[in-house]
Amino acid sequence: MLSLIGLGLVFVGIIVLIFGSTAPLLRLYFGDRSVISQLFWGTVIFGIGALVLILNAAYFS
Repeated sequence: MLSLIGLGLVFVGIIVLIFGSTAPLLRLYFGDRSVISQLFWGTVIFGIGALVLILNAAYFS
């Protein structure tokens, strides 16, 4: 279950990184039109998801 959460976070982070500048709903969610903040939050979400996947693989398998 934890790996599915990590995988979902990785996919959301990739979507924010790739489509953040073109998707209007993501722009409304982040509250401004700054590409820098979208890159930042996409990287943070991706990093958390990757960390969850790494910890899950290291400790729970």
